[in-house]
Amino acid sequence: MNNSKGLTRARGTALGELMVCQYTHINNFRGFWHGDHLLDNNSSILLAEIIVIFIISGFTFILLRPLRPPKIIIQIVAGIIMGPTLLGQSKVYGALLFPPGARLVLLTFAEFGFMFHLFLLGLQIDTSLVKSIGRKAVVIALTGSIIPLVFGVAAYKIVERANPPEHAVVLLIIVITNSLSPFIDITGLLYEINILNSEIGRFASSITLAGDTCGWLLAFIVKNIGASLKYSPTEPLSMIATVVGYYCMLIFLMRPLVIWIDSFTPKNRANEENHFIAILCIVLVNGFCAEYIGEHARIGAFVLGLSLPNRSTLGATIIQKLEALCTGLLLPIYCATSGFRTQLSSIANMSAVRTELIIFAGYFGKFIGTILPSIYFKIPFKESLTLALIMCCKGVMEITVFGVWRDAQMITTQTYTLLIFNMIMATGLAIILIRHLYDPSRRYMADTRRTITNSAQNSDLRMLVCIHSEENVSSFTNLIEVSNPTKENPIFVCVLQLIEITGQAASILVKLDKKNNLLASNLDYSVQISNAFDRYENYSEGSVKIQNFKAIAPCASMHDDICTLAMDQKTSIIIVPFHKTWAIDGTAEANIPFLRTINKNVLKKAPCSIGVLVDRGEIGGNLSILTGNSSYLIAMLFIGGADDREALAYSIRMAGHPNVNLTVVRLIASGYNTSNYQNNLDKEAMDELWASINGNQKIKHEEESVRHGADTALVIQKMANNFDLVVVGRYHEPHSPVTLGLIEWSECPELGVLGDMLASSSFRFSVLVVQHNSPE
Repeated sequence: MNNSKGLTRARGTALGELMVCQYTHINNFRGFWHGDHLLDNNSSILLAEIIVIFIISGFTFILLRPLRPPKIIIQIVAGIIMGPTLLGQSKVYGALLFPPGARLVLLTFAEFGFMFHLFLLGLQIDTSLVKSIGRKAVVIALTGSIIPLVFGVAAYKIVERANPPEHAVVLLIIVITNSLSPFIDITGLLYEINILNSEIGRFASSITLAGDTCGWLLAFIVKNIGASLKYSPTEPLSMIATVVGYYCMLIFLMRPLVIWIDSFTPKNRANEENHFIAILCIVLVNGFCAEYIGEHARIGAFVLGLSLPNRSTLGATIIQKLEALCTGLLLPIYCATSGFRTQLSSIANMSAVRTELIIFAGYFGKFIGTILPSIYFKIPFKESLTLALIMCCKGVMEITVFGVWRDAQMITTQTYTLLIFNMIMATGLAIILIRHLYDPSRRYMADTRRTITNSAQNSDLRMLVCIHSEENVSSFTNLIEVSNPTKENPIFVCVLQLIEITGQAASILVKLDKKNNLLASNLDYSVQISNAFDRYENYSEGSVKIQNFKAIAPCASMHDDICTLAMDQKTSIIIVPFHKTWAIDGTAEANIPFLRTINKNVLKKAPCSIGVLVDRGEIGGNLSILTGNSSYLIAMLFIGGADDREALAYSIRMAGHPNVNLTVVRLIASGYNTSNYQNNLDKEAMDELWASINGNQKIKHEEESVRHGADTALVIQKMANNFDLVVVGRYHEPHSPVTLGLIEWSECPELGVLGDMLASSSFRFSVLVVQHNSPE
C-alpha cells in the first residue's frame, strides 16, 4: 500500500515538473513568434524531430495511397521507419536526431497533445447517447466482448499445454484488451471513412458505447478485487473513496468553475484569451490531480470534457482554437512515437508464435462475436460483415495501453511489436474491405424518385428544409407559405437543423420533442429554431404540419442524413440554403464552405427533387409574404428540360396562393431544336401552364426570342427590380444558344448556368434553383 501511494505521488510530482517544463516551452514559443528567437539546442532537436516525422509520414502516405489506409496506420508506419527497424540502425541518424534525453522531450510533447485531444473529444460527445442505446446494441456489445475472451483463453490454454509461457498474467491481460473496441477509436475511424452518420456507423457507435460502459465498470470492479486480494480487504475502500472524491471534485468544482469562466463571454462571441488560458490551466490541474490519485491524466481530461455542456459556445471556441494544434500536429506525433518502440526483427523467430496465436484468437473471436448476433437480428449479411470488420479495428487508445505496458516493462519489445503489427494489419485490411463493401448512399439512391411534377397540384406536398442558422428561419417560413399550404391540402414539412462536428465524436440524427423544447435553455439556438417553426405551425392553423429534426454530423457525410431523412419521410423536394449570405446593403456578408460541400453532395445523390434557395429578402425590401397583404411577385424562367419542367410545376403551385402573382418567361432560342422527346415533354408542361392561366389573372406568360447568352442577360436585367423571387431550373443544354457564353464566367457551377448568374450578380430578388432529381 505504501509503495502504491509512493508511486502515485511520484507520478503526480513528475506531471507537476512536466507542467512547469511545458509552461517554459510555451513562453519560449511565444517569444519565438514575437521575434525573440529563444531556441536552444533541445528546442532545435525537437523541431527537427517533428519535421522528420511529418516528412516521413508524407512519404508513407504517398506510398500507401492506393490502399487508402487510415491516418493512424500511416503515422505508425512512419514511426516504424524512423525506429530501430530501419533508419534507427544508423548510428549517425540516432546521434543527430535522437541524442540522450531528446526522445523524452518528444514523448512529453506528444503526451500533452494527446491529453488535450481527449479533452476535445469529450467536449464533442453527447452524453444523452447512452439513453438511446438499444437492446440489439447491448447484446452485440456483450457477445462481441465475451466470445473474444473465450477464444483468447482457449488459445492461451493450448499454448500453456504445449509450452508454459513466462508471462501468463500479461498474456491474459492481452486477451482482455483484444476483446474491447473503444468508442473513441471506432468513431474516429468511422469519421475518417465518412460513414460516422450512416446507419451502420451509428449502430457501431452505440455498440462501442455500450461496450465501453460495461468495460469501465468491469475494470473498476476487477481493479478493486485485485487490490483486496493483494493487500487487504479494506484496501479497496480507501481507493474507491479517493477515486470517488476526485470525480466529485471534477463534477462539482472544476466543471462549475469552467462554466463560470465561460459565462463572462458575451453571447455569440468567442472566449477572450485570458478565459481560454484559464480553462487550459484547469485541464492541466485536473490532469495533475488524476495522476496523483493513480488515474491517468488523459482519462481525467476526457471525463472533464465529457462533463461540460454539449454543443455550447465554450466547446466550439476551445475546439476551434485547439483542434488544429492537438489533433492535427501533436496527435500524429503521438502515434508516430508508438512506432519508434517497435523492432520487427524481434518477431522473426518461433518464440513469437505463441503470443501471435493468442492475439489472432482475440481478433477472430471479435469478428465471430459480432457477425453471428448481427445475422441473428436479421441485419443483411453485407452490413453484418461490415459491422464485424468495424469492431475488429483498433486505434489510439490501444496504442496508449500498449505503451503503458511497455514503459512499465510488463511486456517485452517482441510482444509490443506483435501487438502493433497485428493492429496495423487488422485495421488496415478492415478499412480497405469496409470501403469496398459499404456505401450508405445505395440505400436511398435505389429509392423511387419523388418529384413535384409527378404529384398532383392539389395533393399534399411533403418538403424537407435544411436550416444552418437562425438567419435561415424567416426565409424558409416565407418559402413554405409561398408554396400555398391550405387546410384541405396541407404541406408536411420536415425541418432539419445541420450542425457540423469537426472531431471524432458520435453523430446524431434525432427528432426534437416539443415538450423537451419548452423545458430547454433559451440559450440553445437549436431550441430557438425549433420553437420558431412550431410558432409558424400554430399560425398556419392546420395548413402546415412541422416535424423538427437535428443532425450533428461531419460535413463530408452530412448529405447522408439529409437524403436518408428525405427517403424515410417520402418528401417530394429538399430545400437547402445557399452558402452565401448578403448584408442589407447588398454586399456579400458570409461565405460558408460547409454548406457548399453539403449542397454539392445533395445535388448528386438526393432521392427526390432539390431546391437551392438564394435568399436576398432583406435586400429586396419585401421581407415576407407573412408580413403584409401586398402581392408577392414571382418570375419563372423557362428554357426547357426536366429541371425547368419541375421548376414550372412548383411555380404553378405557388401561384395558387392568394397573394402570389406569377410571370412565366419562356426563352426561345432562334434556330435551335432539341430532341422530339424533350419537345413533347416541354409542350405538355406548357399546356398545363395554359390550363392554369385560363381565367386566372394572376398568372402571366411571356416569350422572349434570344440568339445568344448576351440576349438572355438583357432579358434578366429587365426583371431586376420587378420581382421578389425568381425560380429557375438547374440544368440546361450546354450547346443551347440561350446560355452561349454565360458558362465561361461561372462562379458556382453547381447551380447551373442561369442559377449561377442570378446568384452571383447584384440582383435584389431571391432565387430558387430547382433540380428535378439527381443525375443517373
